[in-house]
Amino acid sequence: MVSNYSQEAWDYFRLCGCPLPLVKLVMQLARLGAEKRKTSSMRYVKFDDSVISEIEKALESWQHVSSPTSLQDEASLHQDMDAMHCSEAWRNGLLLYLYRVFQWEPGHPVAIRAALRAQITADHVFACREDSLVAKQALLPLFFAGCELRDEPTREKILNYCAIWDDMTRYHMFNSTVPLLKEVWTVQARNGFDNAWWGQVVDRRHASESRDTLQLRICFG
Repeated sequence: MVSNYSQEAWDYFRLCGCPLPLVKLVMQLARLGAEKRKTSSMRYVKFDDSVISEIEKALESWQHVSSPTSLQDEASLHQDMDAMHCSEAWRNGLLLYLYRVFQWEPGHPVAIRAALRAQITADHVFACREDSLVAKQALLPLFFAGCELRDEPTREKILNYCAIWDDMTRYHMFNSTVPLLKEVWTVQARNGFDNAWWGQVVDRRHASESRDTLQLRICFG
């Protein structure tokens, strides 16, 4: 898809709310996550963390660039601000994913920077105007954030976000995220936050749904 990308015909941001440079990092992290999981079960193979450090630096240094027309009137200003907030939600959400998947071990304390990135991610999503279609494109990073935040009012805002966009779009992804988040929070309350890994909850849900005749995929947009 990236190799066939043509911004004149379509662009990744309008498709999924994630700018192309971050889409490339998403793809890298997905491949590396699969490699890390595979090597963790191999006795004589060690995962190379150097590329993760490079991706982390790339995410930390990336910045949203406003379009040349973003200041031509108030409407274009608001559109650019929505784009910035959505892009920053993805950037911080990917950093949060990187911390949890590549830099944390089960049973160890979760670094405070994870909570910081989670709160920043949620704040950027909530800063998007509710009537802007861009706001619905940040579900995946908001899910990452929701799994890391223990503040009840923020959790309620995340559930409300899902309810609003489920009513507006009727997309299965918003409706399916609510029970998944609640299951993650239940596991955290039962096992202790530092002993609960939301990735295992997602894997377990996928495994159970794959046995259904009419399989429903967990979808985040």
